[in-house]
Amino acid sequence: MTIEAVFLDLMPSTVTIYPQSARSAYGQQTWSATGTSVRCRIQQTGIVSHDQNGRQVIEDGKIIFYGTPTISLNSKITLPDGTTPVLLTINVHNDEDGTNHTSVSYGRA
Repeated sequence: MTIEAVFLDLMPSTVTIYPQSARSAYGQQTWSATGTSVRCRIQQTGIVSHDQNGRQVIEDGKIIFYGTPTISLNSKITLPDGTTPVLLTINVHNDEDGTNHTSVSYGRA
């Protein structure tokens, strides 16, 4: 999928996505040493929400990706400021032509 120039202008930030590589018997996650840099738009939100398990969480922001990058709730994302927030939800949005963009909310539990 080629990114149209008008959408690229709306995505001034870059985040790095690291897929989970393993989980120990004690639940400790490890991630791939190699990440993928993806252009995106980051919007700060600061709202109280619920995660997929029904727990109350603070949603600090949303990341909007054009298309569908390879990402799961077990992935690690590094924001432009170097922080690695907890991923709360991932939603794929469609339009009349199919998949358009993916939104990821992040925050803290």
